[in-house]
Amino acid sequence: MSNPVTENLKALRKQMQKKKVDAYIVYHSDPHLSEYIPDYWKEREWLSGFTGSAGTLVVTNNAAALWTDSRYFIQAEQQLNGTGIELCRMGLPQTPDIPSWLSLNLNMGGTVACNGLLISVSAVRQLSENIKDRGFKVNFNIDLIDKIWIDRPALPQPKLFLHTIDFARISVQEKLGRIRKGLLFHHATAYLLGALDEICWTFNLRGSDIPYNPVFLAYAIVADGNAILFVDKEKLTDEVMFHLENEGVAVKPYRKVFDSLKKLAKGDKVLFDPAKVNFRVYDSIPKRVSRVEAPSIVSHIKARKQPSEIEAIKDAMVQDGIAMVEFLHWLESEVHQGKLNELSVAQKLLDVRSRRQHFISESFGAIVGYADHGAIVHYSATQETSYTIKPEGFLLVDSGGQYLNGTTDITRTVHLGNPSQDEKNDYTLVLLGMIRLSMARFPKDTRGSQLDTYARMGLWANGLNYGHGTGHGVGYFLNVHEGPQQIRPENHMPIDPGMVMSNEPGLYRPSKYGIRIENLIVCVEDEVNDFGSFLRFESLTLCPIDTKPIDKTMLSSNEIAWLNGYHDYVYKQLSPHLSSDIAEWLKGKTKPI
Repeated sequence: MSNPVTENLKALRKQMQKKKVDAYIVYHSDPHLSEYIPDYWKEREWLSGFTGSAGTLVVTNNAAALWTDSRYFIQAEQQLNGTGIELCRMGLPQTPDIPSWLSLNLNMGGTVACNGLLISVSAVRQLSENIKDRGFKVNFNIDLIDKIWIDRPALPQPKLFLHTIDFARISVQEKLGRIRKGLLFHHATAYLLGALDEICWTFNLRGSDIPYNPVFLAYAIVADGNAILFVDKEKLTDEVMFHLENEGVAVKPYRKVFDSLKKLAKGDKVLFDPAKVNFRVYDSIPKRVSRVEAPSIVSHIKARKQPSEIEAIKDAMVQDGIAMVEFLHWLESEVHQGKLNELSVAQKLLDVRSRRQHFISESFGAIVGYADHGAIVHYSATQETSYTIKPEGFLLVDSGGQYLNGTTDITRTVHLGNPSQDEKNDYTLVLLGMIRLSMARFPKDTRGSQLDTYARMGLWANGLNYGHGTGHGVGYFLNVHEGPQQIRPENHMPIDPGMVMSNEPGLYRPSKYGIRIENLIVCVEDEVNDFGSFLRFESLTLCPIDTKPIDKTMLSSNEIAWLNGYHDYVYKQLSPHLSSDIAEWLKGKTKPI
């Protein structure tokens, strides 16, 4: 029986020959440059068989390679086996980048192409410059997949729904007003939005076009006197139509954004973020129109949550904390039966969350990794791979929920037996990093790259590290990964008050176990003194941290005090909402160490 990946690559190469394309780049992306994408746009997955959420495929007439990061090395190696696709492990010194690989596998003067809908303006410029420097031609507006993907899924058509002011907390008019102030600042006449979470946030609307992310496919243009939402009308309920009319928002079909841009007049000035708009849309803006480029106005505003939003998020955290405590209590009581596996544990967690107030869905597919599966950072259990969970060793559970009043993301690693000293050392070093970042005080304008060091220093001192970032921004009933703020070595965005982020250091020992401990935190003002304005973090997540694998001698008195204080707060916030037996269990789990 032939391998479908081999057949799909063969069909692509026929199209490449017809269109005189020598190398075709296939991104895991959609026209809105989303992290999670609708099935319709999973071109790279269809061609390669690799299902990870990050990765780029390059195909020539005689070779193919896929680039992905350390989260997916093990998964990619397994899924690419037998396909003839070379795995290029990003971040390793011996791994060539795409332009270098093309230089090794393509004749000078060859044409490199991709679908301009699936790549940002910024990425096109960078790639084009690197490729042209090596003597290649480029074509960034050609789609070679559509004609060969015969059984391609349809575009999603679920109905939109309102994120009512009770939950959104900020009106559409206030948001449009702040965007229009940005237009004035940049001397522009219209703002082009392509990122789905930004569009949903602006118009207080949500959808379900993409699993786990409450967004819908759309574009938008906000001008001084009007706003246009480009979305298929079949997806609009009467309630949503009334909402948009009442807010003065015009509606046009999804694909009409290209026509509307082409009709812009001389004298118009279009503002957009080149990292958040795809090349095909950008290419539709006529040369007579001025183009103004700047980091996203909306991203800048919505990353800094308002006090009313933080208040709502805290309410969501109570609901999520109740679910987590009920789940952990169940896990501890059931694991000795020997009937649990990774899939059944994930299902139980979804079951307890789904009973909580204002719950809509998971915020991503739960990562339940037992033993060495915990060392696969973005592990996803299947019927074939799901381990039976025994009353021994580490179990890592990374999960989250979408609530009408907030988005959650939490990781707890629990030891189900008697931890060894080596396990205690590793666990405590991870916890140490999480606590140190939680306790950090820092001057205004401190960058995510600087704060990242707090979480890693203890691991570094022992010759250890982890390959992922320490923290990512989190949306407000939106995407669980939100920018522009991050806590990682390469992110230099200042961390400002109101920014909600994850705090999730980890340690992964292949073939043994993985450890990650994650809370959500929010940046708040601390004090102003003669040395300037200082900030700190407040923990939002409410859930006990397993104290069994802690080596107390590795923590300072201040760090122990932080942990005990956190646990005291968790107990006080959650216990009134729990049954008496679970509240008593929680009391034991949060007692001072």
